[in-house]
Amino acid sequence: MDFSAKGSLFDFNIGYMGTIILGISFVLLGALVMFNSDEAFSSSATIFAAQLIEMYTSNFGNWAYVIIGVAAFTTMFSTTLTTLDASPRSMDRTSELLLNKTFKFGYLFWIILLCLGTVYIFLFLGSEMGLLVKIATILSFITAPFYAIINYILISGRFTPRAWRPNKYLHILSWLGILFLLGFSLWYLTTL
Repeated sequence: MDFSAKGSLFDFNIGYMGTIILGISFVLLGALVMFNSDEAFSSSATIFAAQLIEMYTSNFGNWAYVIIGVAAFTTMFSTTLTTLDASPRSMDRTSELLLNKTFKFGYLFWIILLCLGTVYIFLFLGSEMGLLVKIATILSFITAPFYAIINYILISGRFTPRAWRPNKYLHILSWLGILFLLGFSLWYLTTL
């Protein structure tokens, strides 16, 4: 097994490109199926999922029912699994770095907190799928520039070896991306 930085970067780039292709595909597919439909989307998660599967099967045929159902389930399941693993690990490590202290049960604390927060959200917002999606969208747009700036500071700072820091072109591209995220977030907030 190759655990070198070059191998890791290759794996990251493959995953990144795959995510871009899948993301664009899902947006185009969603636009194709939902754009001119007369369907009023339900705010209930269960009914919304059924509506979504029904829209795809009515557009593509009954053969798509199983494929769309499995795709929807695996997308939600893998996202949940990834979040339940990655977020507590990141928060544990972040806490250690910020507080300069190692916590014996840090990962466990963060995973329990995440699970309790998730249960709380589903209990109080589970019946309002539209509101839940709106909150998630708003938070995503508000936090995206923050994460981009923090990532830029980290990759350009003293914690990253000089050989791994971005070149001048990537610095310019990074700042253009950050400005785009800030502008898009501000525009989005003005449309609410």
